[in-house]
Amino acid sequence: MSPRPASRVTLLALSLGHGCADLCSGALFALLPFLVVERHYSYAAAGVFALTASVAHALFQPLVGAQGDRREAHWLLPSALIVTGFGMGAVGVATSYPLTLIAVAVCSAGVASYHPEGARWARHASSSRVTADMSVFSVGGGVGYAVGPLVVAAVLAPLGLHGTLVIALIPIAAAALVATALRRFRQKPLGAHGGHGQAQGRVSEWRPFALLLALFCVASGVSTGLLTYIPLFLVQARATSPAASNVMTSVLLAAAATGTLLGGIAAHRLGRRLVMIAPQLLLVPAIALLPSLGYAAMIPVVIVIGIAVNANISVVLVLAQEYLPAHMGLATGLTIGLCGGVGGLIVAALGLLGDAAGPSSVLYALATLPIVAAVLASRLPRPAAAPPETVWSLRVETES
Repeated sequence: MSPRPASRVTLLALSLGHGCADLCSGALFALLPFLVVERHYSYAAAGVFALTASVAHALFQPLVGAQGDRREAHWLLPSALIVTGFGMGAVGVATSYPLTLIAVAVCSAGVASYHPEGARWARHASSSRVTADMSVFSVGGGVGYAVGPLVVAAVLAPLGLHGTLVIALIPIAAAALVATALRRFRQKPLGAHGGHGQAQGRVSEWRPFALLLALFCVASGVSTGLLTYIPLFLVQARATSPAASNVMTSVLLAAAATGTLLGGIAAHRLGRRLVMIAPQLLLVPAIALLPSLGYAAMIPVVIVIGIAVNANISVVLVLAQEYLPAHMGLATGLTIGLCGGVGGLIVAALGLLGDAAGPSSVLYALATLPIVAAVLASRLPRPAAAPPETVWSLRVETES
């Protein structure tokens, strides 16, 4: 059964808000080459920059998710977008590295606060095609990430780092739209949209959820590492300009947004297990090939990498909510937040490796991590709370 119009409008509005929030996250990474050139950051300093954003995600998302599990926290969605905008504006005008890190933390805290409640309300607005519908919400973030570097390149070229003040207006404007859509959607009984009351009575599966967290920690390290170090590899190893490196980042993120949508559709039709494993195996040779390629030759490989790296996003979110059906906000917050924090630690460690052994070594190290993710994915069981029509493997499994 497809969503009613009110549910579809809400889902699209939440996806747009997700896009505007993650546009700022993408912009933060896109700012790194400019900061490296203008403020002479080292690889290690760039890694701490990424770590700061990841730690803010890790701290705020579980807290916000748990708050939403106790009571409605819909007000957090527009508020989070406003905070995101203020933090983004401050990054470019900060006068020192510590102040820059504080601004990054504020911006990332705003982004983090949007995700758990956004995913919860997107689940309520979804139809029975939950992985496909949740991919609509997820793809908003992917598109935002992809647009972020382009916005940075377009705005900072004429205005310099102070152009972040212009970028800040985007999430602030989106806050009004999200607030309006949620106000209309909440006028209908919540149970009519998401079966929330039924979910509260289901048993939580903590062990599979912990396995899922471990998997997504590794996957987050890969995706964050690619966002951080592909542009820095181009700047330092290929003498590419910061603007050109941001174009490559946008190619990666546009492909990732496509992969998010395709992954949700494929999981609905071909099975969740396939989508969790096959793209990870494809990433290993693709990432390992990058250091041997020039700029133009990297583009098709980066497209393949982008599609593969985000193919499992909507499936992971749905699995987290189904393993902990009575704690969907906490599940989402831990999955995106904690895993993002661990991913940031991986990226910081890779920064030390890059300073010691060169930029190519970072990409070779990243190429080994998807193997771990694939092994962990192969051990995930079908959630007890999964809908009967869920396709888990290549064969449709239904409740007897």
